[in-house]
Amino acid sequence: NGTMAMQLTDAPFATDSVKSVDVFVVRVDARNSDADSTAAAKGAPDDSASSDGWVTIARPNESVNLLAYQGGVVLAIGQTAVPAGTYLGFRLVIDATRSSLTLKNGMVLSATSIPSITFPSAARSGIKIVLAQPVTISANATTTVLVDFMLLNSFVMRGNSISQNGLLFTPVVHASVR
Repeated sequence: NGTMAMQLTDAPFATDSVKSVDVFVVRVDARNSDADSTAAAKGAPDDSASSDGWVTIARPNESVNLLAYQGGVVLAIGQTAVPAGTYLGFRLVIDATRSSLTLKNGMVLSATSIPSITFPSAARSGIKIVLAQPVTISANATTTVLVDFMLLNSFVMRGNSISQNGLLFTPVVHASVR
């Protein structure tokens, strides 16, 4: 008889083969009460964030190459006046039909390409933003919240190769007060 040893490891997302990750950010919303993933998606598809206590913080309506904002580089995406208080729920609304990933060999993966990227809800989705702690907004003061895409954790390869089998977008997004 022989011995079979099993080991487990976590292979990182193959960013060395990726040229750009372009996510079309429609808006960022907040609310005073907590939001789980179901609540984050509720009411997100239309452009009205005023349902269920959501208030729109930013409306960039632009494609953002997430790889351009690594290593401490940040992008200001907007600001607005909101009622003072503690905010527990945040969501990022994207347009999956206008989002894509480009490999260094020039291949572009989108929701409609072959191979493709499967985005959540296959259309505009409310992605829950995980908070390090609740965000308190004080009257007559500006509070800056940094939204951080955890890119290495946000894509899962389907099969053995991105260029053959595509990706699944499983967004992991955190936020903290700066």
